Amino acid sequence: MNPQKTGLLSLYFGIFLMSLTGLFAKSIPLDATSITQLRSTVAIVALFIYCMLRGSSLRLKSFKEAAGIYGLGIFMAIHWVTYFHAMQVSTVAIGMLSLFSYPVITVLLEPLFQKKLPARADLIAGALSFTGVVILTMDDSTGLGGAALTGAAWGIFSALIFSIRNILQKYTYPDVPSGTLMFHQVVATAVILIPFVDFGSVASLELDKWALIIALGVLCSSMAHTLLALSLKRLPAKSVAQISCLQPVLGALLAWFVLKETIAPQVLGGGALILAVAAWESYKQSYRPRAVS
Repeated sequence: MNPQKTGLLSLYFGIFLMSLTGLFAKSIPLDATSITQLRSTVAIVALFIYCMLRGSSLRLKSFKEAAGIYGLGIFMAIHWVTYFHAMQVSTVAIGMLSLFSYPVITVLLEPLFQKKLPARADLIAGALSFTGVVILTMDDSTGLGGAALTGAAWGIFSALIFSIRNILQKYTYPDVPSGTLMFHQVVATAVILIPFVDFGSVASLELDKWALIIALGVLCSSMAHTLLALSLKRLPAKSVAQISCLQPVLGALLAWFVLKETIAPQVLGGGALILAVAAWESYKQSYRPRAVS
């Protein structure tokens, strides 16, 4: 299997796992920072076991490399906290959907690292993905003000941080194994958030809530983001971003299946547009293989 197809399979599976995040956001009775710290701590254990089983070294080559990767961990911590906060102050739909302004941000930022202007086709694809996300948000009955606007603002900020982190990771550390990259980033996230944990609320958590945190840390943190890191090594960051717009579509379907939420016509229309862009990007990467720097 060529690298592009391997990257696509990793990306699809990672997207599915990340789409489960919304189901956890309001099911765990903790603030966004405490949830992020706990999921990161769980992810440390899961990634350590993963790297040991694969025989991957966790050692970094130099202090400079370590400083850079731990810096990416700070970006990831900010992204996770602001993303969960967006869903908690508004709705899961608004937080998840506003995050997916990040494909457009990535399309605009990635060419700067390649020292060229964005391609017209990429701008069109990014705009179509964003349009699909906007159509999806039109299903929100709370309107555009108040909590909805606050949630959207936090989601877009999270998207900016996520885009910068993904691009820096792709172009700065292409030779560091995906599991190793994620291990050190979740260590950074877990450590810097310790002072902000609500330990009183954590101590009173029931057993079923701890099960949710463990699932969040293993599935949606360690596995999902390791697969994303793997896909970024084999695909352009803008393709990963645009195909990742499948996440809110899957999130809506999971909410319908698990939480019995209604899927409105706007969700179907916006989802169809996003699926079309994802299918086009997948086709280009699968059947028009090219070197990816």
